[in-house]
Amino acid sequence: MLGGIACWFMPLFHVQPLGGSASDAGGSPAAAGRPRVADPADYVRLLWDGPLRTGDASTDIKQLWDAFAADASQARSRFGQQAGLGGAWYFCIRGQGVVAMVEKDRVVLTVPDCSSRVCVELGGVVDNTVREAVGVKASEFANSQEFNAISSDLNLKVESEIIAPNRPLLKPGVQVDFVGCARIGGESDLDPLCLIPIRLEVASQQESVAASADESRGGTPP
Repeated sequence: MLGGIACWFMPLFHVQPLGGSASDAGGSPAAAGRPRVADPADYVRLLWDGPLRTGDASTDIKQLWDAFAADASQARSRFGQQAGLGGAWYFCIRGQGVVAMVEKDRVVLTVPDCSSRVCVELGGVVDNTVREAVGVKASEFANSQEFNAISSDLNLKVESEIIAPNRPLLKPGVQVDFVGCARIGGESDLDPLCLIPIRLEVASQQESVAASADESRGGTPP
């Protein structure tokens, strides 16, 4: 339970303000009384180019599904970020799947050894899901305009650097490694679990076919 409490109060990722000391970044009363982020654009750059898309702080999708099946409340507290007291819960998730269906603004993936599915959103990103899922807090910024700018900048990066170059590659049968952000309200949000991608690695169709054939034989790719 202690781990869940710590996760609720602390963001998944921390970017120290430019020009700030370690004590400034630690949440002291002195730091709380002044802006903690000097330049929102640099904040986004450091976050995006640093730990955001590595998946190190994300939750494996199978683990998340199992956790919700066991106890939804504990799953939220352990793996999620809540947007304010009583607000929605957001999650940073990683996994691997195979494209089963291509729709206008999303693709549906099947996940090995799971009956539940994932949908990867490929349309315009207009909400705060990415910002909330990675735990960026309003208290780090001088005002709400800067806080909202973080969300806009992250969304633009998702659209231009993740969705646009990968959309033509996402075809039926292709294998995809993903890290993404999702808002999970109730049980209906778990299947399919729809996420906004912050990292996509798409195998070629030949690689996907070879991997599937090898799995069916019980072996591993050379």
